[in-house]
Amino acid sequence: MSDQATKAPSDITPPRQQRAAITQTQKQALRAWAMNQIPAPRGSQCIEWFQRAYGRRLSQSSVSDILSEKFAYLDSAPASAARRRQKAPRWPRLETKLIEWFDSNPNGIQPPTGEAIVTKARELWNEIPEYQTMPSPLFSQGWLDRLKRRLRDRDAEATGARVVLPNSSRRVETPQSIDQARRHTKVLRTMCGEFDEDDIYNVDEAGLCWRKPPFLPSPTQSVDSMDKENSRICLILCTNATGSDRLPLWIIGHSQMPQALRNVNRDAMAFKWLYNVQAWLTQSIMQQWLLSFYKHVGDRRVLLLLDNLPDHHAAVRLTPPPSNVHIHHLPISKTSSDDEQPLTLGITQNLKQHYRQEWLSFMVRCKESSTDSVHMMSLFHAVSWITRIWRHDITHGTVYKAFRKSALIDRQIAFSVPSKAPNLTSLYQTVTRDNPENRHVIHLEGFINPVDEDLYCGAGVEGLDGNDDAMELMVNGLDDAFVPTPIDQFVPTSADAVVRLQSAIRYLVHQPWATAKDVEALERTERMMNRISADERR
Repeated sequence: MSDQATKAPSDITPPRQQRAAITQTQKQALRAWAMNQIPAPRGSQCIEWFQRAYGRRLSQSSVSDILSEKFAYLDSAPASAARRRQKAPRWPRLETKLIEWFDSNPNGIQPPTGEAIVTKARELWNEIPEYQTMPSPLFSQGWLDRLKRRLRDRDAEATGARVVLPNSSRRVETPQSIDQARRHTKVLRTMCGEFDEDDIYNVDEAGLCWRKPPFLPSPTQSVDSMDKENSRICLILCTNATGSDRLPLWIIGHSQMPQALRNVNRDAMAFKWLYNVQAWLTQSIMQQWLLSFYKHVGDRRVLLLLDNLPDHHAAVRLTPPPSNVHIHHLPISKTSSDDEQPLTLGITQNLKQHYRQEWLSFMVRCKESSTDSVHMMSLFHAVSWITRIWRHDITHGTVYKAFRKSALIDRQIAFSVPSKAPNLTSLYQTVTRDNPENRHVIHLEGFINPVDEDLYCGAGVEGLDGNDDAMELMVNGLDDAFVPTPIDQFVPTSADAVVRLQSAIRYLVHQPWATAKDVEALERTERMMNRISADERR
């Protein structure tokens, strides 16, 4: 018998287990995360991030080694990720004149807005002889975005300097940032591959001009009336990659509590109301949202994708996530036609198009009752429509397709078919046919996507901050209706609710497609309302 066999079990030293090596993917992820932080992170922050992401603690020397030039080759994107060639302009003569106009800097230091560019394009179109026999283009949001992109490319490639252009994403591009974005994209796709699709979230903000009519202002219209017609709120949207978990909407307005929302059960409608004078996302609101998100996901290990904006960075630094929540800022936008933020790849657009359908339908109903739709419109209507659309009309297929369309997640066969955005042509024609004041009609694309809807409304107001009395005076009343509606007119009586539920039940039982579950759901609600009605009569 050998000596080894005679030893007691406790005397036998187990073979030393070799620690798993750090993979190339993990090194790529660490380098991408470090390069994406503003300012550059300390070594201890890199160690903490890696431990949260991979459950392993690195030494300071390992972090320094991974971030050194030795592993710079990991940042290089493959040839397939190179920037696509820009599509040539459809109307080169028009674009040449627009560029000359833009270079002349007609507004001094302040660049022209998107609306100003579209207005100038229409003016120049009529001055170009070879275009006189052609119909005037719509100059859609897509055309405007492509023009801005070509202008950014031209100036950035020529000088490598900061380029100031009207841009709804409020980002600035240089050749260096473009190359860095390509490297980040490659590594970020790898990182997304380490999470289940249900656990990958994207959050973004979007503006909504909630009562903008399809007409330009009348020459006799007051400034106050024009401002009210263009009233805007900001929506904070967040969903996971499959659409199975959509967080309640956060809606930012100008005032603390608009008259139309004062008695509304906001939890039942699944939205949260916030405000500041600009009606836009701020660092403090983003901090509140992050704390709410951490609570929402609980102990699940999730990835949250954020836009690469200063307020987002500051909010994450001041409200760091728990160990199970991994936050990554999307790279600065590339100059290719590809975007990487799923919400901007069809989800937000689909939501807005459904909203415009509700708004146009409301205009038609008001026209039939001989009332002014813009004056009767309130935030109660707007919030009711937008929350219902977010819950029901944006299908899982629409969300899933947008995440697949982004450069972050591998394309796969979709498990559901995305719904088509509603066709608004017929409703739009019905509304614009009746134009008693002979106001200029906005083209349909401009009505669906107002060019300045997503621009930060306080950006052009010099000398005014969120607490300035003058600024508060400027936005006073923007969240309220032209004609204040008594609260009780928004709320039917319990008896009226019972009658309408009974009508809905009678309708369902005569439909061949209705199911027993459909009827039972309404019957349960009817019984609840009957009890409430009986209690009110006592």
